[in-house]
Amino acid sequence: LPAMSERETLMKGIIEQIKAPQLIRRQKGVRELKKRIDAKDISSQEVQVLASKLTSLLDSDESSWQVKHGVFLAAEGLLKIHMLGNKERKSVMNAALENLEHKEYRVRLVIGSVLQALAAEDGISVYNNCKEVILKSIDKNFTRDPSMVKIENKGKFLLPVANLLDLVECEEKSKADKEVAKEEVKSDPTVSAPPSGLPATPPTGAVLPSLGGGLPGLGRIGGKALKKRLEHHRLPKHNKENKPGASKAAVKKPSVTTRVSKPAELTRWKAELREQMHDTEGWKSLETSFNALKCIITGTKGAFSRFVDDNFLALLEVASMHTNRFVREITYHTTAAIAQNCDIKTLENLANRTCTLLAKGLSDNWSQVRYASSIATRNLMVRAIKAGFAEKYLGILLPPMCINRYYVAQGVRIYSHETWRMVMGERGPELVAKYIDKVVKFYVSQAKADNHAVREAACACITELALKVEKKAVSPHVTVLLDTLIECFKDDSWPVRDAACNACGDFITAFPEESKPTMKKLYVLWFDHLKDSIPTVREDAAVALGKAVTAYGEEGEKVVSAHLKKALPAVKEQQKDSKRLANMENVTQFGVARRVTGKESLANSDAQMYSCGSLAPKMKRRGAGCMDHSFQRPAEPWEVTDGAVYLLRELSDKSPNVVSSLMHTLSEMIELRHYGHHVYLKQTVWKVVPVIAKNLGKRPFKRVMEPLLPVLFDTLVCNHRLAMHAAAECIEFLDKYLGHVIFTGRLTSDMKDKLRRNNLVRIQV
Repeated sequence: LPAMSERETLMKGIIEQIKAPQLIRRQKGVRELKKRIDAKDISSQEVQVLASKLTSLLDSDESSWQVKHGVFLAAEGLLKIHMLGNKERKSVMNAALENLEHKEYRVRLVIGSVLQALAAEDGISVYNNCKEVILKSIDKNFTRDPSMVKIENKGKFLLPVANLLDLVECEEKSKADKEVAKEEVKSDPTVSAPPSGLPATPPTGAVLPSLGGGLPGLGRIGGKALKKRLEHHRLPKHNKENKPGASKAAVKKPSVTTRVSKPAELTRWKAELREQMHDTEGWKSLETSFNALKCIITGTKGAFSRFVDDNFLALLEVASMHTNRFVREITYHTTAAIAQNCDIKTLENLANRTCTLLAKGLSDNWSQVRYASSIATRNLMVRAIKAGFAEKYLGILLPPMCINRYYVAQGVRIYSHETWRMVMGERGPELVAKYIDKVVKFYVSQAKADNHAVREAACACITELALKVEKKAVSPHVTVLLDTLIECFKDDSWPVRDAACNACGDFITAFPEESKPTMKKLYVLWFDHLKDSIPTVREDAAVALGKAVTAYGEEGEKVVSAHLKKALPAVKEQQKDSKRLANMENVTQFGVARRVTGKESLANSDAQMYSCGSLAPKMKRRGAGCMDHSFQRPAEPWEVTDGAVYLLRELSDKSPNVVSSLMHTLSEMIELRHYGHHVYLKQTVWKVVPVIAKNLGKRPFKRVMEPLLPVLFDTLVCNHRLAMHAAAECIEFLDKYLGHVIFTGRLTSDMKDKLRRNNLVRIQV
């Protein structure tokens, strides 16, 4: 009797955990159940009794979604260890189909896992039993009623939900509503007509908020018209007057003032609302119904091949172009499941029908969709290579596969690199050269994409063409590619500009003759970027100019050195109130710090924030003309000199005489400390001096080193940690490079004293 009591207590405890409101307890209960079964603490008879009790909870209308979720989790666990009887399996499947469109997403999601376990256990019969329900759910939910959309962006629009819906739907009704409102004004004696040119505002009664002085169909409404309009919309939950027992006459819509005052913005607002409906919300149960289908395909494996007919492929084609990104994502996951499990004949048919759609998915604006399409592409191509029919699809799939190796989302990038190695092997450059026309066309189109991360990846891929692909294949396209890079050079996003800057430098190195006609434009752009507010952009512009000198010799040296001589002393003109990243916001939008001026700083406060580049306001791709770059702001003189210091480093191995002649000017510039950001310039100088010293050689450098030493040791004790570390590393390098005796012999007693007091430098004096 005690033993039975303990066992009953154990079983009851497991059931209570599976029914628990907390997910962690439900998962713990399922783990405990499997652990007890593996340890044979629970007999198979007791498992059947427990399974019967659990499945009965699924049939109860009183069971909460947490209970159903826990039971489905337990059912999945039991199915995987083959401990669920025929009767219980049938009950679980019926319950899964009944809850396929459950209001709780987590229940719908776990149902997919249960159906996969059932399919693995009972085979294709599961699909035969579920097919009608699942496909009917997909068909029913494929389109969506706009009136049911949940507005996620209420904080931005500052309007009740009902009126936000009117933004989307009011176009057809606006004329009729205006007429109704006019009739109400005439028939209502309590309302006086407003003066001409002013919005109608009743002295008492409900007022529906409007955009910019009156949204069509949402002006001043009273009496019957107001009652009629309220019947078509649910009131927001935050309306305090909407209480149980309150009379209809007491119910009013909240009056909310909107910040938007331009009626011209209505069109943009309506478009944004539609985009939110499409991209930021789920699509009822469409996604999870597709997920259930995908799980069954995974569970049945190759047996599902006979169901992949023209109608099924047509469903995948339409769903992969769905306006909602979650639906597109699960569609590609479904395609991946088919490609992994179907027979070869079905695989070839699938490739013929979905190859172009996979390429579109690989170029989707949403990273999750790209990733799902990448999985489907790998599953398809790896098997197609073994079957011997992959080559004919490379012309379509190779360009997007290539560009995703540089995509900003790390998961997509790493997965694409692995796929490239698996599919292309060592033939990557050869295959790119073979399909160069399609590759170039795709790269050019991606360089014009709205997504700044895609434009950056396109620039990186164009660089790769110059460095890794056979020159004979790329040469006919150099002009088009350089024009594309020059457009990206004027981008609002500094990472795009930086990538284009580097790519242009590599292109002129690989194709100097073909690039000559564009050099005038490139020099202007590089010199502009040499004084950019972003330090890495300045440095990369200097690197690119160094490549130009390498490519064009004396001709390039003449142009670059002339600019260097003018730019290096620019810090003399620096005002005392120097700024770093001047006139820029203290936040960045995907790597871009924008200027904020006057009214704009107020207009942008309390506005909607974005966490995904796909939803953010699009950054302009380019300006008009070489100098019309909206990303520019007046450069600080110290930044001009800072860029020139990087250029000194790049020229030190190509034009040592020019650099040696300018070292005295450099020492004079870094002595200036009347402005606040002198430490940043000094930090740059001490980072580049070791490279300059190596390139000039010991003897020439010792001739120009003396004026630098006082400032070098002053920086060592300047209390700016980055500058101090740069100075310390420079001192250690010079001591090692020139020799300890020679270097310390040139130090004054004050310099040696600073060395002794500093703990950053490990030199004995």
